[in-house]
Amino acid sequence: MYLFILIVIIIACGYFAFRYFSLINALKETTMELEDIRKDLSQNRILHLPLPDKHLENLLISMNATLKETHKERQSYGKREKEFQKQIENISHDLRTPLTVILGYLKLIDKSENMLQTDSELAETLQIMKQKAETMESLVSQLYSFSRLGADNYELTIHEVDINRILKETLLGSYQILEKSGISVNTALPDTVVWVWGEETALERVFSNLLQNAGRYANSFLNIYLEEAAGKVIVHFENDAKGLSEHDILHLFDRFYMQDNSRHQGGTGLGLTIARSLAEKMDGSLRAYKTDCEAPEKTAADNICLHFELCMCQCGKH
Repeated sequence: MYLFILIVIIIACGYFAFRYFSLINALKETTMELEDIRKDLSQNRILHLPLPDKHLENLLISMNATLKETHKERQSYGKREKEFQKQIENISHDLRTPLTVILGYLKLIDKSENMLQTDSELAETLQIMKQKAETMESLVSQLYSFSRLGADNYELTIHEVDINRILKETLLGSYQILEKSGISVNTALPDTVVWVWGEETALERVFSNLLQNAGRYANSFLNIYLEEAAGKVIVHFENDAKGLSEHDILHLFDRFYMQDNSRHQGGTGLGLTIARSLAEKMDGSLRAYKTDCEAPEKTAADNICLHFELCMCQCGKH
């Protein structure tokens, strides 16, 4: 009798031990599968039942329903995002045409020397109108570029380009902006050709946006230098900035993000967003961080040194 009871207890313990370890393994498999799904939520995948169990089955049914709703919401968000970008593109395109006409007429009037010489007030008014129209044209261009970058059909033709030449030419083209800002520009660029995989127009836009950002927000200086290391070419933009917090630095590349005390400077908050997107489309990267640097003038207590780092893949000319 006792032997029978002992055998029953052993069998029961064995069964419950088997069920326990089976459930543990099933939960591990489910956790691994869920983690794999979480890495790419764009795929419409579900969890599978690794072990027949009523309670585990109910749990997976509930989790699969949540995954299904998440996938559905993700698709809906993607659709809304594309529609939003398309609307921006259409609005930007509609605004560019009349702005081009307005600027054309303003430039035509500006060339009429007789009219402007006899009326200095008119000349001043036309100059202000021209500046404002050019500012609007720049803003619309930023919006248009942003909308195009978000489109699935936006492609770059990646090939070998001399990043050193492009940087120098863009810097020369931005001379007036930097001179007007009153900052000291210091460069340490090589005299040799530096080849990277990229696209010339895209790199020009990246450099132009970084220089415009420095022109607007740098307090006293801008340092630009280039280094080559481990198959990478890294271009550094370093400037001092006033009143920039750690929170601001974390969100500098967010679309439409602008620091509260810099809104009077103008702009859309898209320049750095576009620069990073273009860098990534060329298989590069663009990041910003706070650093310690030697500033020619660092008198304000809230001045910090802001460092932008553009990293591109190096290549040799074939």
